[in-house]
Amino acid sequence: MIVPMFKYSYLVFHAEYTGFLEHLKELGVVHIVEHQEEPSLEMQELYRHISDLSKTIKGLKNRKKGVPQPTERLSAKSGEELSQRIDQIHEKLELLHQKQSALLKEEKLSEPWGEFSLDNLSRLEEATNLSFRFLVCPIRKFEQSWIEKYPIYNISDAAGYRYFVLIDDGTLYAQFLEEAAQIDEVGRPTTELADIRKKIQEVQNQIRELNKELDLIAFYGYELLNDYKLSLEDQLNNLNVKHQTIEEAEGKVRLVEGWVPADKAVYLEKWLDQQNIYYIKEEASREEKPPILLKNNSYARLFEPVGKLFSLPAYGELDLTPFFAPFFMMFFGFCLGDAGYGLLFIIIATLLKRKAEKSQKTLLSLVQWLGIATVLFGAITGTLFGIQLSNLSIPWLSRIREMFLNNDQMFTLSLILGGIQILFGMILKGINQIKQNGFAYSLATWGWFLLITSFGIFYMMDKQNPEASIMWNLPHQIITGIALLGIFVFNNPKRNVFINIGLGIWDAYNMITGVIGDLLSYIRLFALGLSSAILGLVFNQLAFELKPDIPVLGVIITLLILLIGHGINIFMSGLGSFVHPLRLTFVEFYKNAGFIGGGKEYKPFQKIR
Repeated sequence: MIVPMFKYSYLVFHAEYTGFLEHLKELGVVHIVEHQEEPSLEMQELYRHISDLSKTIKGLKNRKKGVPQPTERLSAKSGEELSQRIDQIHEKLELLHQKQSALLKEEKLSEPWGEFSLDNLSRLEEATNLSFRFLVCPIRKFEQSWIEKYPIYNISDAAGYRYFVLIDDGTLYAQFLEEAAQIDEVGRPTTELADIRKKIQEVQNQIRELNKELDLIAFYGYELLNDYKLSLEDQLNNLNVKHQTIEEAEGKVRLVEGWVPADKAVYLEKWLDQQNIYYIKEEASREEKPPILLKNNSYARLFEPVGKLFSLPAYGELDLTPFFAPFFMMFFGFCLGDAGYGLLFIIIATLLKRKAEKSQKTLLSLVQWLGIATVLFGAITGTLFGIQLSNLSIPWLSRIREMFLNNDQMFTLSLILGGIQILFGMILKGINQIKQNGFAYSLATWGWFLLITSFGIFYMMDKQNPEASIMWNLPHQIITGIALLGIFVFNNPKRNVFINIGLGIWDAYNMITGVIGDLLSYIRLFALGLSSAILGLVFNQLAFELKPDIPVLGVIITLLILLIGHGINIFMSGLGSFVHPLRLTFVEFYKNAGFIGGGKEYKPFQKIR
């Protein structure tokens, strides 16, 4: 259900404003009304900082998984100091990686010339008045005759090129160029290869040290950084409240407006009266779009995250979470439909819940319920890890073999469940319309519900007793007439009869085609369940047919195929078993239930911990 809200308007003297906000935060029950959609520049900067910090924390969390635990300890005492240090490290690493890239490129260019002293080479050139030309050409174009004619010395061959030096007296190089136009002169290295490699080693050592520091932070700095992030979010929360505050009486009075759940209103009012703060209390209306706080039992609460994937309900309408929860669970089991897979879900979720965080336990509890539904439908169809129990020659199974539903019966069951959910959605739509606008606005919905259910009931009665001609007897004609009046005449009390009839015809076309299409969508429940069972059966056959006759190896290969095959089937079928019930809920069920949605989550102004 949606918790009722009250709107409070507080008038606070400017000198008491800061203290008032601190007390309001400690109470933690007021959702501040937002008058300004655009955040201030300071808030935008904080948003960016928090976003960057979140990425940093996520990166460090992933980094922690791949490295051994360091023996050193952190020197930083605060999250802010640590955050600044991380930024410095990332800047240094970026510069060092750029420097390393440039040095590696320089090493690649110098490597073919080998190790030599640039100083000795320069002194030799000065003493002899000769110059050394560093030349390169493709190996296939290098002619051995050049070595006989000119003072050429081969240095190395690399990547299809020959690197060589020609000793030039001032005329030889020009003469050589006339004969060997295909050669290229390259600039001599400016740094000796040994020095380049030494610099690369130094840079790599610096990178290694900085990465070690990041590893240290990843292991021991998470709490500090997370606390710092929470403090920034708390600061942002304060700024937002001040940004949404309206100044009155030339800034001497501050107007703060907020929403408070009805069950917490007494607690708030008691404090306001103690502080002698003037306030106005108003009941929430749909037009003001109050925030949405859901309150459901422990079972339905598990499915609230599923509903939030689409949208929260609008204020004033029904919360559909407790109504779609049993259907969603049932449809998941229908689609997966293997008792063995369901048992795995239950066992794994139960084991993980023991050490899971509080926020994760809700999800794992949901997995347990989905596993129970899968076991139930696996038992109905007689499917266990892809094995069709009805085909096994086990004596005790012969007594329950006839209880297993075959494919035709499962096909029919999918349509029956679909019809039930669609009709249930219509009931909820009618209740919603009564709740929001009054009974007169729900007559068309009840008319359609009455028409469909009466036709279904009288059709089945007619099938049971064909000679009685029950289908079009007087009671059914009266019921049909009442239903048609609601559909075509009284569908909207604000319009005249003729407009209602015209729009009723159009709505009838949409309704008939829509309901048929919606009903056919539920056939996919059967199709997904069938495909899951077939895939499990195929992997079982592959595992036992492809195993070699070697005893030990045969068992290992069989187990591998079974594990990999059923793992793939659980993943693919499990994904489909979640997505398709999601679609049936958000499209077929929500449409027939008249779901509006668009609600904004209740987020009270409170200290972020």
